[in-house]
Amino acid sequence: MKKRNANEEKLSNVVDSFISQFGLKKRFQEHEILQEFTKIMGPFLMKKVTNAYVKNQKLFLKLSSAPFKEEIRMQKTKLMNHLNAELGSNYVNDVVLL
Repeated sequence: MKKRNANEEKLSNVVDSFISQFGLKKRFQEHEILQEFTKIMGPFLMKKVTNAYVKNQKLFLKLSSAPFKEEIRMQKTKLMNHLNAELGSNYVNDVVLL
């Protein structure tokens, strides 16, 4: 067996360093937000979302159902808090409904 080196690092630390060095942290967080939003809504409700993207720390949602749009409007703060809690930072400042 090969002897371990003193300068070995955890893989998670190396990946985090890579993401930071190449300026991918913002895009990585945006992708995480969209994945978490999809997980929260589930497959049935995601059928009513025609487009979702993150720009300037805002989650933009285009919805095909007026009642669902109203429900999201009423639960906007709760949704933002849940997304930020899952990310561990206050990245999402607003949810914009289109």
